[in-house]
Amino acid sequence: MGKCGGHELNYVSDVDVIFVAEPRDGVDESKAVQAATRLAARLVRLCSDVTAEGTIWPVDANLRPEGRNGPLVRTLSSHLAYYQRWAKTWEFQALLKARPMAGDAELGRAYIDAVTPLVWQVSERENFVPDVQQMRRRVIENIPAAQIDRELKLGPGGLRDVEFAVQLLQLVHGRTDATLRRANTLAALAALAAGGYVGRADAASLDAAYRFLRAMEHRIQLHKMRRTHLVPDNEADLRRLGRSLARPFGWPSGVEPVEYLRKEWKRHAREVRRLHEKLFYRPLLDAVAQLEPGETRLSAEAAGQRLGG
Repeated sequence: MGKCGGHELNYVSDVDVIFVAEPRDGVDESKAVQAATRLAARLVRLCSDVTAEGTIWPVDANLRPEGRNGPLVRTLSSHLAYYQRWAKTWEFQALLKARPMAGDAELGRAYIDAVTPLVWQVSERENFVPDVQQMRRRVIENIPAAQIDRELKLGPGGLRDVEFAVQLLQLVHGRTDATLRRANTLAALAALAAGGYVGRADAASLDAAYRFLRAMEHRIQLHKMRRTHLVPDNEADLRRLGRSLARPFGWPSGVEPVEYLRKEWKRHAREVRRLHEKLFYRPLLDAVAQLEPGETRLSAEAAGQRLGG
């Protein structure tokens, strides 16, 4: 799940996972799930433990059904029952990045085959688009006021603005256009541009901004190998960060690194926020989400009549 599922890991990312297990023929299901749970818990502990030689990587299983309050391991039928009856909109949004990663390959494919249709039906839910929009607003509202201007990931004009805009467009249009069903953010953005759902110039701007912001994020984390998304506020760290980005992004020679870093960061952030507002709050999105799947291919005249009615 998450960045691991989308092939987008940072240097200090945790790995988001969901565990699914099935009993062998003739094995009691409850005993099989108990055994699988012991195995999964041991795997999480081994990967996450801090030892004298360091850590493999932190493993986070909290995206599973019911989060930390739910069982660590479920059968495929139990997963499906949860997603069909109780899952919230954000849980289907998270499943956009799901991919089989380890264990029984056949079971992994069966899991993806089972949940994929549910993902591409979620936009038909009542108030789907307003729910996703409100979710993004809540994320911003929960950022401490003292950090919001330095928050590279969650703040306005940050990485989440790109990801939420791309994912909302995927979920609305992807139910009838399978080319949009990509786990990777930039691959999905390219597919949206190719399909005409995002203007090519807008997509190019978002792509460039996302690459720049992710590069900033990587270098901030690499400095002390800490999982942080806050841009440093002291001159020495900003200078180091600016100098590390100058060559990869072709900055003019002789520029003052701190000043140019701030200029480029704010330029990209403004563009991301502008395009996020344009795409994420597009008035027709909610109307398109409410159309029947067959109606999304109406002619322009017929679509205008349908939406006008």
